[in-house]
Amino acid sequence: MADTYDIWGNLNPDAPWAEMLSEDTQLPLWGGEVPGFEDALGQRQPSVTFFPAPGGEKRGCVIVMAGGSYTSKSVHEGKVVAQRINEAGIHAAVLDYRVVPYSRDVILLDAKRAVRYLRYHAQELGILPDKIGVLGFSAGGNLAFISCAYGDDGNPAAEDPVERVSSRPDALLMGYAAVMFKEEYEEDDEFDLVAYFDVVLEKEMQFPPTFLWQSMRDGLINYNTALTLCDTLAKRNVPVEMHLFPYGDHGQGLAAPENDDGYHPLTARWSRLMNEWLLFYGF
Repeated sequence: MADTYDIWGNLNPDAPWAEMLSEDTQLPLWGGEVPGFEDALGQRQPSVTFFPAPGGEKRGCVIVMAGGSYTSKSVHEGKVVAQRINEAGIHAAVLDYRVVPYSRDVILLDAKRAVRYLRYHAQELGILPDKIGVLGFSAGGNLAFISCAYGDDGNPAAEDPVERVSSRPDALLMGYAAVMFKEEYEEDDEFDLVAYFDVVLEKEMQFPPTFLWQSMRDGLINYNTALTLCDTLAKRNVPVEMHLFPYGDHGQGLAAPENDDGYHPLTARWSRLMNEWLLFYGF
């Protein structure tokens, strides 16, 4: 792939992510032409990498959406998270979605298509079609949230059979999610990455049962963001489980011991709590 730079000037920010998935099989989300895809941008076509749980029985599946400010994707929020979900006997899939300079609307297509794709192929992959969740971190949490907010029941008249399938997730899970509520969107000709995190709620938006976690010492996403998320969803009668942890900065991922900057034994419990929550909801 040609040399590319993210908005911070980092060369080939996608290289570590590509290396992480290099030994696994990526399943292209579109078999033919990819909507909005531009070869000149040097990014791979969107895909999911499926990580089946052992045992062979039909299980629910969680789509993992790593963070990275919509400019890259964080390795420690990808495959290792999918493998942690597998430990609970639940399938997982890592989404390789497009990033800036693609618009958020195009990136949202990737997230919605991932849900449709796995639901359409549920029988062959051993997935329970009514148990497909989305788990996102930071910007990936934003993507998970809007994939629920803008979910749809599919287009029965579509030529592509995958597009006839619902894109509505059955569970929403978010870690230190970058979701900023606004009254309305503002039109601005200048690029503003911060605007990628804005969400304007509409009455008809639907949300499934939700699991939230956040650190109170997060230096980038204030814990009040999680409180606002919880309150907003609760007012819509969405069942929400939220965990606030006292320690850890932004971008902890699993908060694993090998992460010297992010590990704390209290915070590291979040993934065990998540797996228990998923099992309660039939995944």
